[in-house]
Amino acid sequence: MRVPSGRMFYEKDLRLVRQMAQHGFIRHVDTPFRLNSGIESRVYVFGREDMTDNPAFEHAAGQAIANAVWGAMRDMTGGLRQSCLIGIPTAGTAFAQATAMASLGSTSVVCHRIMRETPKDHGAKEHQRWVNGKPDPDKHCYWLVDNVVTSGKSMLEAAQKLVDDGYPSKSETPCLVFVDRQQGAAKRLEAAGFKRVVVAYYLLDITFALGELGLWPKSAVAGVEEEIRAHQFV
Repeated sequence: MRVPSGRMFYEKDLRLVRQMAQHGFIRHVDTPFRLNSGIESRVYVFGREDMTDNPAFEHAAGQAIANAVWGAMRDMTGGLRQSCLIGIPTAGTAFAQATAMASLGSTSVVCHRIMRETPKDHGAKEHQRWVNGKPDPDKHCYWLVDNVVTSGKSMLEAAQKLVDDGYPSKSETPCLVFVDRQQGAAKRLEAAGFKRVVVAYYLLDITFALGELGLWPKSAVAGVEEEIRAHQFV
């Protein structure tokens, strides 16, 4: 299936889209949600218990991210360093872990680290940081990972936390977005100096596929397109 971005969705992509629908990963509702960007939206990307309660879906999402990371790493470093994913709390953490598990058995195993929502004020001093573990940029290429971006605000805030902990700056840190809502975040992140912005899936591609598979009404798909056009962060 060819989707609006021009990309082909193969059976593995369509299988993942069906899992998204089955487990409520992307939902279209009558009452709008308020997003972190400040706008209200009738379409919401979850990626929390809807994913972690369903291991097959979690594994498929992790595999999709691993494939995107491997492709980008060949371009950026020739694969000479290990990718280490740092998920933005809380949803991004599960995606980083899912990717590490999905990469087992490959020649390019991905690892991950945990970023806290709030630094600890007790315990060992080396644990009183945003990220568990000291940076080792000679061994690792650190990635920020999140389930979805709208304006890029969460990604920018997380990048500063990395710097506070002594990790590389944005210019040395790529970021991975599982779903880009296509409202300007990717361009903003690139303009802010991120090394590279890698998107696993675009929202319009997913909703188009949902419509074509008969899993969403075409009216809901059209509503997503209108909403995206109406709210752009550029």
